[in-house]
Amino acid sequence: MKARTMRHVVCGVSLSVALACAGSAYGQSAKVAAQALFEDGRKLVAEGRFAEACPKFAESEKLDPSASTLLNLASCYEKAGKSATAWETYKEAQSVASAANRQDYVAIAQKRANALEPSLTKLTVTVGALVDGLVVKRDGVEVGRPLFGVAIPIDPGSHTIEASAPKKKPWSTTLDAKEAGASLTVTVPPLDDAPDTTPPPVPTTTAPPAPTVAPPPTTTAAPPPPPPPSGGSTQATVGVVVGGVGIVGVALGGVFALSAKSKYNDSLSNCSTTNVDSCGQTGFDTRNTARTDGNIASVAFAVGGVALATGIVLWVTAPSSHASEQGGVAIGVVPTLGGGMLQGRW
Repeated sequence: MKARTMRHVVCGVSLSVALACAGSAYGQSAKVAAQALFEDGRKLVAEGRFAEACPKFAESEKLDPSASTLLNLASCYEKAGKSATAWETYKEAQSVASAANRQDYVAIAQKRANALEPSLTKLTVTVGALVDGLVVKRDGVEVGRPLFGVAIPIDPGSHTIEASAPKKKPWSTTLDAKEAGASLTVTVPPLDDAPDTTPPPVPTTTAPPAPTVAPPPTTTAAPPPPPPPSGGSTQATVGVVVGGVGIVGVALGGVFALSAKSKYNDSLSNCSTTNVDSCGQTGFDTRNTARTDGNIASVAFAVGGVALATGIVLWVTAPSSHASEQGGVAIGVVPTLGGGMLQGRW
């Protein structure tokens, strides 16, 4: 148990040492890189290449912050002509040196900042009308509302002030800060309303009213002639139809009568010559068929005769103006092949 506990302690100590070593190695690596950048920056300053030297000091400060690096960075900005940026960096170096209890650096930073302050160009941004969503920027960096009306040091050179707000036209202006120690003021005017880009509503089109068509002129038509009396014509028509049925019945009776006669004659060839009622099966069947046809013929003659007679009576008794004009009615039956034809005049 003691051996296991000792191993845990050793492992724990080893892990802590390893982490500490790793952190130390990273810190050492950052310090080495920061020192290399710092030395490179000093060489560039000595050569008068301030635009290249300042980024070196700035990156060295990020890797290993120190008041010394900030003082060199501020001096680089000052020599590059960025007086406002240099003054701000001296102030930062003074604060860092004070926290590190480096009074020598505090004195240097304060002296340099005080020397620059009279030559600083300051810009005051005012706003003519505050609106919701208003954003004011100087060189692309937003100027907060608490800074409106406050003189802020700016580097010499060209500066762009711009303003924007929802549903407003954007506004911008450019100024050139040439004179050292000058105080400049830029007033953002009230922003104009932006044109409404909302598409207009689609008008609803209504169909034009239908043209009014005048009704056609009314014409008084001659009254239709009174219909002829239909009683007589109807009775005559019925008479013709019934008479026609009678003719068909009589004709049908004639057909079956001839068929019965023919089949009866055919049955005789299968019957005894001495006794016509003594027949074989074929003759007997043929004679029965002849009797059936004869019966049908009798019925057809009876029905057809009654219908023909009825039709003639209806036709004859039907009133007709033509009959009176012609002076009478003539009706007759003309025999035809297999039947007859009703013929008349009225």
